[in-house]
Amino acid sequence: MNVTLDYLKSNRKWLVRDFQVWGDDGAVEADILATENDISGSKVVYLREFSGGLAQVVHFDDLTDHRGNPLPSTLDNPEVILIPKNGIISFVQGIVGPSAFRIARERLEPAYGLVDLLILEMC
Repeated sequence: MNVTLDYLKSNRKWLVRDFQVWGDDGAVEADILATENDISGSKVVYLREFSGGLAQVVHFDDLTDHRGNPLPSTLDNPEVILIPKNGIISFVQGIVGPSAFRIARERLEPAYGLVDLLILEMC
């Protein structure tokens, strides 16, 4: 059989319609190292925090596709494509992880973004 056709048919795909984007691009992800001293001893703690703006984190298991099917909690090598439905500029921030991704709109936009999410599993 055709290798390309097999490859295209083997990937899972979902379409999530009318997703509202309220996060803004002012949220910065910061890596923080902190030290802690207490009775038991000294510790170095690694933190990853979002600072400023509104960070919108989308988990795959919170989404439902256009047919009413829930998405799995984790995906193998996922990719998210935004299809804009209004004039608000929206985009994926950072790297798409196996269970979640960050999405945002331009901070200066007065309204929420409205997009369709095309989610592909790129095994």
